[in-house]
Amino acid sequence: MKINEQKVKSFIDYFSYCFIMFTLIIFFMAFVKTDHKGEAYIGTFDSEYFNSGWTLEAGGAVYDVTLPVTADAGRDEWIIIRNTLPEGIEDHETLIFRTMMEDVYIYVDGELRSSYSSDGFDSMSYHLPSAYVACDIGPEDSGKVIEARFLVKSVATVESVRIGSGNNAWFSIIQENMLLLATAMMILITGVAVILFYLFSRERFRIDRSFFFFFFFMVSLSTWIISESRLRQLIFARPSLSNYFTFFAIEITGVFVCSYFDEIQGRVYHRLYLIFEALITLQILVNLACAAFGIADFFTTLLITYIWIALGIIAVISTLVRDVIQKRIYNYIAIFIGTCVFLVCCIVEIATFFFSNIWSFGFFICVGIMALLITTIVQTALRQEKYSIEREHEKEDSLMNTIEAITGAIDAKDEYTGGHSERVGLYAGMIAREMAADYDFSEEDILRIRYIGFMHDIGKIGVADTVLNKAGRLNDEEFSLMKKHVEIGYDLLKSMDNTIEGLPEGIRYHHEKFDGTGYPDGLAGTEIPLVARILCVADSFDAMTSNRVYRKRLTDEEVIAEIRRCSGKQFDPAIAEIFTRMIERGDFKVATVDGMETNEQGVVYRSSLLERHLQMDIKADPDRVFQPSHVRMICYVMKLAEKNDRRFDVFFAGVLPEKCAVNGDDCKEHRPGRHGVTGELEEAFDAHIRKNLDIRDISIDYDIESNIIVLFDRDENGMKKVRDEIKRFDGGKVFIREL
Repeated sequence: MKINEQKVKSFIDYFSYCFIMFTLIIFFMAFVKTDHKGEAYIGTFDSEYFNSGWTLEAGGAVYDVTLPVTADAGRDEWIIIRNTLPEGIEDHETLIFRTMMEDVYIYVDGELRSSYSSDGFDSMSYHLPSAYVACDIGPEDSGKVIEARFLVKSVATVESVRIGSGNNAWFSIIQENMLLLATAMMILITGVAVILFYLFSRERFRIDRSFFFFFFFMVSLSTWIISESRLRQLIFARPSLSNYFTFFAIEITGVFVCSYFDEIQGRVYHRLYLIFEALITLQILVNLACAAFGIADFFTTLLITYIWIALGIIAVISTLVRDVIQKRIYNYIAIFIGTCVFLVCCIVEIATFFFSNIWSFGFFICVGIMALLITTIVQTALRQEKYSIEREHEKEDSLMNTIEAITGAIDAKDEYTGGHSERVGLYAGMIAREMAADYDFSEEDILRIRYIGFMHDIGKIGVADTVLNKAGRLNDEEFSLMKKHVEIGYDLLKSMDNTIEGLPEGIRYHHEKFDGTGYPDGLAGTEIPLVARILCVADSFDAMTSNRVYRKRLTDEEVIAEIRRCSGKQFDPAIAEIFTRMIERGDFKVATVDGMETNEQGVVYRSSLLERHLQMDIKADPDRVFQPSHVRMICYVMKLAEKNDRRFDVFFAGVLPEKCAVNGDDCKEHRPGRHGVTGELEEAFDAHIRKNLDIRDISIDYDIESNIIVLFDRDENGMKKVRDEIKRFDGGKVFIREL
């Protein structure tokens, strides 16, 4: 039973998609489902908010508050909050306060228990990194007064206070921030891995530079999120030092964002992005200098950096809008969607930083970058698919060019069937397209059959020239040798890897006949491969519609009659019927005019005119043309020039003795080479021709009367100049004969 590989592949793909979706659903349920009934007991990590019952003193006013709260206090003013610790405090309990860059001092019953201030650090800037400040308490502290004093440096906000048994107070903080931190770590690891992959593999794989900048962008943002994370005290041995890297990371991110969008948008706005990259880089250097010399710390100068980044965001939005208007957006539509999400997240992130009482600590940026990562991957996949399609087209074009070169070489060897292989491929493709609906041919199948048609006579390379180029019908001995070309071609290609499917069989069996009287194996009916049966009709049609030395092409009526006569004998009846129907409908484009090959506009090639001229001369006198194989080679060179749109001029030129010009007779008795009087004249004329040609041109003896001359790569004036110079021969009368 024949297995449909495409259906099997589709089934495997469908099964894989279902498996992935099922796995994601189970994972999601396992991660978020809160029903613990029946699960293994893991103990308790409970902690409580200690937010009620506080009094707040600020600006000379005292009032009751519930945390979190924002006080009416300015920079360098003190906020004091007080409360009474609950009764029944057990051993090793902990209170945890949150500072927003303020100095904080915590007292229990008037005793300083814990503090966090810029005075406690060497070389620490005025603005401290935000931090959690823990205060240990025990049973002896039950019912005592707890007091926390905050020196405002940025915002006058006092956040929630937690109380728990030992480090259990940290558990809820870890739980609340773990997902964001894990996401940032994943982004960081992914970014570093991809950057390394890019650096070591960019020469081997075609990877956009946008990928490089995007993952640097990911690394800088993720390091900012990690350094600014509320859990940094649990990550870094010196969390205060991470503050420096925090500001630098967020600043350098702006450079990578500009570089990323510059590449994504095809460097259309390169100058604009370059300006922003330079400004942000300059701002980073200024910030570093200010911090180093104690002029201003990073937090103070961060506002200027945020202004540049905000202006950069506006610039990106402007370029995106322009790309939408000019319809360039379709080149990166997936990234455009991700960019919109990312820009919204950036705006929200900046807004919460400056206008909200609660910092987001990169949450919105993290959401945006994940959206942009997903859409970048999608866009990359789309680009890779497009690139693969382009590569396939390039491979097909390369294969086509190779096949055309081979078929041209075959046709160049055969003096009497110029362009035959190419036409058979064209006809075979046309027949296959007509059969596509009934025989389930895809576009790939049609193209494949066309290629096989191009190659069907490759075995003629091994046939002797005396047999291949005989002027007239072959005798039995010569025909037995000619028949071997199908086996030669088959043996040449059967051992090739990655050959076109069906190519060896098409070459071997295209001369088999439907009634079993063909060669080389005498196959009959459907024993003959379908592609070979198609080629048999296409090959015979071209033979019937092309000129031969022994006859001119058949008329369309004669062709139809011959195909119907041979239906069921030489041809598959179904294919013969399809083919004759195409001819009668006028749907079949014949690639010859009066038996000569034409271009796509239906104009006869000059190379074909020369071929026909050669055939007629050989038919009239087999010994007239000195070297037919040389002339045939010129036909091939001309054909290549025509297909590559190279300019050339071809004509015959000869010389008559001077007295012919004086007497005005036709000088038939004085043709060059006659009566033994013109040998020196011919040599002088040949030398005169060569003097006026360059290295690209061709001049060979055609017959006893004339040379054939081909001039290449000149304009009309250049061609005319050479002709005029050839006519200026002093030794006799030069005649020019057009093809």
